[in-house]
Amino acid sequence: MWGFGELLCAGLKRSVNSMLPWDVPWYDPSHVVFFAALYGALSVIGIGLLAAFVITMRRLSRDAGGSHH
Repeated sequence: MWGFGELLCAGLKRSVNSMLPWDVPWYDPSHVVFFAALYGALSVIGIGLLAAFVITMRRLSRDAGGSHH
């Protein structure tokens, strides 16, 4: 039973306290892979939302003079 507690404590010691890039222990390859995928996915989602917003604003400003209904 004590072996599991020590293993758990050792895992907690090297765990991530924050999701911010400067708080991640980059020397651990598993952290590098996980956070690279996480920040990559968040970047793609953010770029997609920004593109949708820009396209919507362009369409609204182009059709502002007349009614399309």
